[in-house]
Amino acid sequence: MSWGTELWDQYDQIAAHTQKGIDFLEKYSGFVDARCKIEQEYASKLRRLSKNYLPKRKDDDEYQFTATKAFKLMLNEINDLAGQHEVIAENLSTAVVSDLNALVKSLKDDRRKHLQEGARIQAQLSVSLSALNKTKEKYEKAFGASERALEAYQKADADMNLSRADVDKHRMTSNIKRQQMDDSKNEYANQLQKTNELQRQYYNTLLPGVFTSLQDMEEKRIKCIQNFMRKSAQTEQDVLPIISQCLEGIQKCTDAIDEKEDSQIVIEKYKSGFIPPSDIPFEDLSTTDSSSNNTISTTPITTPVDKKLSILGTITGGKIRKRSGLLGIFTQ
Repeated sequence: MSWGTELWDQYDQIAAHTQKGIDFLEKYSGFVDARCKIEQEYASKLRRLSKNYLPKRKDDDEYQFTATKAFKLMLNEINDLAGQHEVIAENLSTAVVSDLNALVKSLKDDRRKHLQEGARIQAQLSVSLSALNKTKEKYEKAFGASERALEAYQKADADMNLSRADVDKHRMTSNIKRQQMDDSKNEYANQLQKTNELQRQYYNTLLPGVFTSLQDMEEKRIKCIQNFMRKSAQTEQDVLPIISQCLEGIQKCTDAIDEKEDSQIVIEKYKSGFIPPSDIPFEDLSTTDSSSNNTISTTPITTPVDKKLSILGTITGGKIRKRSGLLGIFTQ
């Protein structure tokens, strides 16, 4: 289907439609450019996030567990993942946005040239039609004058009271007006022939040519949008294998997490090596004070030679204050 034949009388609509098409192309270009910025911003924030959560030297002791080690490795994968989003942003910018901007400029120039050509041939036809109207009006006036002159001559010729000179004068005037009418008629006929020829060229060749050029431009625009959308998707597909590797790396990090091993590390890290205290002996208060005192005094207090224990069983550098009564038994 051709615009030149199907839309021969819709010049203004075609002009407006092609302008809307270029406006949409600019809008799509803005969309891709905005997406590039989002990808770049996302990559930058991912890198910053990974950097902020990387362990400091002072925290090395906390990263001996399998879970924290996996987290550290995951941060490295996240950093690599950010790099792939940077690649997406860069490729979209260089392979899509720049080409889109160049295409918009090219289409604007082409559209302006086509419309200028359409305006030129329209003006040419308008001039020819205007000339045709003028020659027709001139012919109509000359025809009317010739008819009036002929009628005046016929009346004069039939009037017996007029002299031969007066009749000849009317006859000459009629002949002149008739000749002017014939000249105007020929001029009108010639101009009509030229205008019809130009009008045939305008509607059969010139204007369809302009509309076909505009249609080709519009179809090129649509095809380019299709290619750019595919290229955008391909740009992301190209980095998917590496993104998948990053995600697989994170999965492997999680596979290395072992809750039992972490529990064992806690035991090895915090185990004191001491055994829990023995049972607390029963203290019979019904016995004599002396027996009680002898029992208490004869109860040995065992303290390692090189270490002293606090009440809770932890090592302390100070002296143990001997407690009396019930509290004293916790020092045994």
